[in-house]
Amino acid sequence: MGVTSSQLCSLLTKFTALNGLNTYYFDPKTNAFTVSWKLKIYCAIHHALCVLALAHMSYSTLSNMRVSVTVLTIGGTMACCVKSCWEKAQGIRKLARGLVNMEQKYFAGRPSGLLLKFRYYMKITFCSITLLRIHLIQPIYMRRLLPSQFYLNMGAYWLLYNMLLAAALGFYFLLWEMCRIQKLINDQMTLILARSGQRNRLTKMQHCLRLYSKLLLLCDQFNGQLGHVAIWVLACKSWFQITYGYEIYQMVAAPKSIDLSTSMRVFVIFSYILDAMNLFVGTDISELFSTFRADSRRILRETSRLDRLLSMFALKLALHPQRVVLLNVFTFDRKLTLTLLAKSTLYTICWLQSDYNKLKA
Repeated sequence: MGVTSSQLCSLLTKFTALNGLNTYYFDPKTNAFTVSWKLKIYCAIHHALCVLALAHMSYSTLSNMRVSVTVLTIGGTMACCVKSCWEKAQGIRKLARGLVNMEQKYFAGRPSGLLLKFRYYMKITFCSITLLRIHLIQPIYMRRLLPSQFYLNMGAYWLLYNMLLAAALGFYFLLWEMCRIQKLINDQMTLILARSGQRNRLTKMQHCLRLYSKLLLLCDQFNGQLGHVAIWVLACKSWFQITYGYEIYQMVAAPKSIDLSTSMRVFVIFSYILDAMNLFVGTDISELFSTFRADSRRILRETSRLDRLLSMFALKLALHPQRVVLLNVFTFDRKLTLTLLAKSTLYTICWLQSDYNKLKA
């Protein structure tokens, strides 16, 4: 079952709408995206509350630079989500509708393969663990950082973080679906080229290349529409690594200077590892995207019956980015993940080194 099956697509759009990312949802009965005036009112109220929550959290965390900057990066993600929610062009909805139409018209019921299926269930598992961690255990951790106005702080934090999580989840599954369609087109092209004696081979190949052309347009929309949100999410994840990493290194270098119970120490270490794995999983799917794109080029290059039609499409494919590119600047891949983790770690160690004498005193 593809990620854009009716029920799952409806659930995902309702989850993102619940967190203020869109004023529409997918209706499985009409098989279309439905704009709701009730959702518009809800999103307007939700965004107003998010602005107030950001202002309150920014003021409450002024004494802790690491937490304060992390909150500001969440605020940047929120600003991008609000902008995309109210823009007239509704580019993300057009992108989602294009993927849904392709999935339901041409690929419904086709198996995704072990690689994609594994990443799909892995992301669902990580998101579920993150939701439980943020809503059940994070309040205990936040009480230590912000003891005054605890319930107000937690409500504001949940409001902002849920929007961040919904944005990251939507980004991931749109990219996952593009990978799925790309793989299925590759499989179909391989089958057509491998059988020399089949009837209507040229017609079938033209149909495949037409589908791939549609996918390339959707990929360009993806790179243009979700670039700003992805950059802010990456910045936020990096500052979470710095915030949790600082306390982990503090436990090692100056354990007496930090007032954390054993359970909270386990929570901090677990959160640090989970955020790093979430970041890695997000860029891992983009590596799969690059692999499938390379497979497409290989299929066209290695066939012994490379005719004019395939040559023209091979040229067209070469003119498109071979990887997921954000804002035409950043390549969203595993190298970016490792760079962010390495720089976050280095920055945290340098920060702790400058504070070491004060912590030991």
